[in-house]
Amino acid sequence: MTSLSMSVRERRARALPSGASAQSVTVAVIGELDIATVPRFSARIEELVRRGHLRELVLDLSGLEFIDAGGLRALTELRSRIEQQGAILILDGVPAQMRRLMLLIGPVRRFRVR
Repeated sequence: MTSLSMSVRERRARALPSGASAQSVTVAVIGELDIATVPRFSARIEELVRRGHLRELVLDLSGLEFIDAGGLRALTELRSRIEQQGAILILDGVPAQMRRLMLLIGPVRRFRVR
């Protein structure tokens, strides 16, 4: 059975002309991001994206134990969605195995990885 947990940390940044504030959100992804857990991951992230004025979304993947093609596709779709809103998606703490996979299939060039 696959498992996935996520914890969210938000930081308010600068005030926008509308009176709202842009924010940076860090989501720690722990466990497995695969065909079984992608729907839950995507739903939770969508909640965050819809809520407010996102300046950057940082995914802390240091606790990620496994990712499959469905998980990589979800990250690629998320990057497109975030960039359409004028925000930035950053992948942080990417495990070595995932980096190798991303290098092999190509999407690493599309992400900001630190």
